[in-house]
Amino acid sequence: KEKLKVSLWTYLSSEVTRGYVLEADEERYTLRRQKIYTFMKIPRELEKFMSYGFFHCLDSFLFLFTFLPIRFVLAAIALVVRIPLIMLGIKRPFRGHVLYPAEIIDLLKGFIIAICVYLMHLYVDTSMLYHVIKSQSVIKLYLFYNMLEVGDRLFSAFGQDSIDALFWTATEPKDSKRQHVGLVPHFLLTIAYVVLHSLLVLLQATTLNVAVNASNKALLTIMMSNNFVEIKGSVFKKFDKNNLFQVSCSDVRERFHLFALLLVVIVQTMKEYGWKEQSFWDLAPDCLWVLASEFFVDWIKHAFITRFNEVPPDVYK
Repeated sequence: KEKLKVSLWTYLSSEVTRGYVLEADEERYTLRRQKIYTFMKIPRELEKFMSYGFFHCLDSFLFLFTFLPIRFVLAAIALVVRIPLIMLGIKRPFRGHVLYPAEIIDLLKGFIIAICVYLMHLYVDTSMLYHVIKSQSVIKLYLFYNMLEVGDRLFSAFGQDSIDALFWTATEPKDSKRQHVGLVPHFLLTIAYVVLHSLLVLLQATTLNVAVNASNKALLTIMMSNNFVEIKGSVFKKFDKNNLFQVSCSDVRERFHLFALLLVVIVQTMKEYGWKEQSFWDLAPDCLWVLASEFFVDWIKHAFITRFNEVPPDVYK
């Protein structure tokens, strides 16, 4: 074949003056532009889902302090009234139970919360916990907080199963074949779980309280930067629609949990300073930085997950 000889001057002039004919590959460049737009839409679409999930969690949380006490009282009244009626043969039991399943669950929830609150109030001194944690070094507190975070996730996974098992054991029909160890062991196991998990969350809140109120913000900075490790563990994995839904639900729960911890920190701190308004405004910047880092990490994580797995932003709807 004949070789094409080009002088140095011709080569340099062609490099300086040549143009890019992007129209020759219009489809590819249009697709890339669309990916950029999708990447920028993810935070907005994600926040719609996260906001809905957050208020759903808030609704479930507030139910424990509003409707559950009323339902507990009504279930207790029903128990007192129906026992004589059943004994006299006026009313028949429902599947072998005096109460309906929802009423039994309401009673169990009320007893679990009441026993947990009593034990925590009796045996846990928050002031002592604060001073013990505050006396530790920064690196110890950082490791301790990470251990608590892992423990919280493990407790959450185990706890839901134990609570559901208790509710089914208490409400399953009496004529069904017995396949459980009994209601009392399930109830004691659930009480132990709730008390331990409550103590763990209290330790989390106290550690965060120490980080926020410390004059040296090194611990708070390290805890905030720890969120970015979450990006490394998520964005390079393969996700489908179902996996993304599970991750999104986990992020909703994590964000609500963080709001609850910060609320505890604010209440504890303002209580120590006699509920002065200035103490709240002193805490506000640090709390906002913690929340901002959580929001930013969620946006970046989901944006790259959808980018690498080619998931459309409409999936969050």
